[in-house]
Amino acid sequence: MITVRLPPSLAIDGRDTLDVADDVRSIAALIDAIDRRVPGFRALFDEGGCNFAVNEELVLHRVRDRALRPGDTVEIVPAIAGGAARLARVSPD
Repeated sequence: MITVRLPPSLAIDGRDTLDVADDVRSIAALIDAIDRRVPGFRALFDEGGCNFAVNEELVLHRVRDRALRPGDTVEIVPAIAGGAARLARVSPD
């Protein structure tokens, strides 16, 4: 079983934890399992709306491929975006 900690915006029936008993061996499989229980979840991930931490380690690269084992805790972390950076225009003079 994988324990998934949800942010308040994704709480299910007021619960911030979801236990996934499906045989999931990667974050990609976990996303599919959660999407079956929470329709539309996959779109949130595909649009870059969330990040994942496994056993308190933020996964930054090849997220879908990150292996999972029974007993792991996965935290879904909402993505935080800032404003667009502005570059100063430099005159060619």
